[in-house]
Amino acid sequence: MHIVRDLSGASAPVPIEVYYNGDLAVDSVTARYAGSLVKVMDYDDIDHGQFYTFAGLATAMENVAGILAEEQGTSGNYLPDDATYGMELKKMFPLLPTSIIMAEYVQADAAGTANYDTGATCTAASEEFTITITTADTLIGGWIYMLNGSEGGYLHYLDDSETTYAELCTAANKAVASGDDFLVIESACCRRVDFNATYTDIKSEVDDNVKADPVVGIMHYISAPGVPFQRLDRNKHDNLYVPNARFFHTFTIPSKNVWTAGIATS
Repeated sequence: MHIVRDLSGASAPVPIEVYYNGDLAVDSVTARYAGSLVKVMDYDDIDHGQFYTFAGLATAMENVAGILAEEQGTSGNYLPDDATYGMELKKMFPLLPTSIIMAEYVQADAAGTANYDTGATCTAASEEFTITITTADTLIGGWIYMLNGSEGGYLHYLDDSETTYAELCTAANKAVASGDDFLVIESACCRRVDFNATYTDIKSEVDDNVKADPVVGIMHYISAPGVPFQRLDRNKHDNLYVPNARFFHTFTIPSKNVWTAGIATS
């Protein structure tokens, strides 16, 4: 993910240098990737000093500070209390509550773990895309994009959702089998998403009960061979056959932010 601009109309910030270690308690040997969210620890977590670290560590998304601008490798990373070596500097884009972020609905996170959904079924010529979710209506205004199977490459707008199915605005052209893979693109004004394990982009998640990361959604987008980057439009894109498409979302993150709210006391 990356910052595209500020709600004030200002351009995206330039990166700043910070002391960064990708773990809280050890000299990090875990890769942390450019585009991953960054936080600082709370006041009660200073056993090894104070520094910037990976936002996915407990408590995840607390004291959000920025987006890492460069990769941290698996060696040469040290804590402030290391017996021999000083900490590594890493570049980070500072992230404010007014920063507009763009993230992709990726098929795999930066570490290569699959980020798509599976397990849905739908018969040919049916509008009922059978799934299981916790809360009805949460998928209205979103989209389903089939990655493979007989319906692979088709994009469908969702005009209703119950706990057992999502309603396609236009009926499926061919059957969807339970082993077929798909992406869920959230409604433009979504309130929660599921950041992937590397905290670099959005993981497709059909069930609202799993989406733990609060956002204020602004707009969703599509890009594909022959389809220039543009806003998703029900009148234009519903039931479109568009192989190799990519999808993006812009949003702000309303989590506690160190630049405006300070650092959590515990």
